[in-house]
Amino acid sequence: MQEAAFQAVGLKAFYLPFEVRAPEFRRLMRGRRRLSLDGFNVTVPYKETVLSYLDGLNPFARSIGAVNTVVRKGNRWIGFNTDADGFVRSLEKEARFRIRGKRILILGAGGSARAVAYALASRGAGSIAIVNRTPARTRRVISDYRHLFRSVDWKSVSLTEADRKGEADLVVNATSVGLKPGDPSLISPARFLKRTLFVDLIYRPAETRFLRLARQSGHRTLNGMTMLIHQGAEAFRLWTGKRAPINVMRSVTARQCSK
Repeated sequence: MQEAAFQAVGLKAFYLPFEVRAPEFRRLMRGRRRLSLDGFNVTVPYKETVLSYLDGLNPFARSIGAVNTVVRKGNRWIGFNTDADGFVRSLEKEARFRIRGKRILILGAGGSARAVAYALASRGAGSIAIVNRTPARTRRVISDYRHLFRSVDWKSVSLTEADRKGEADLVVNATSVGLKPGDPSLISPARFLKRTLFVDLIYRPAETRFLRLARQSGHRTLNGMTMLIHQGAEAFRLWTGKRAPINVMRSVTARQCSK
């Protein structure tokens, strides 16, 4: 997606994957001054870990508490978060979902979940309930955001409670559950009202079990591909200073995700 965008605007640039375990990631970040890069993305599970290795944070990323895009400015590495903007654009443009006043259920409390929660709260969500297997992480997200968004009704709920009540206008899976073929759905979409929109940040597979069950129960669904495109377009702008050729990025991404 990014290389196609570089080519479309005439830039000789390359976007390469570095798959590293936690010790290797920390070693790589300690040696960041020697990296021959103009910028990079950070994905699960390092969106919070990377914070301590950066020289500065965009105010938006600082408030969210997670970084997915890093830009070199001279000898300094500056962290940004394009996930939040990408998520909102995906909801509003692709799903025609109006956030203000809505009841939200977020599965997960990691870096992606933090970006989603921040984005929804900043757009006037009525209530945001967060589920995570480690309650302390959920409480931390709520503690960090409650003073920023006082009008939002923040809740920490158990998976059982969320599943039993089935009360939400929007349910977002911001965990990695669903990446593997045998992964279950964390909740039962059939318990929720038919107007509920189900969103999974995962884009490969294009339809996780979570989304498949939601679709089969008559719900509208949205996977993570459009969020990927919109957050990638903003990262492209930060790295290059140029407007992203989003139609090119969309075409390439759709083709790759269908494989």
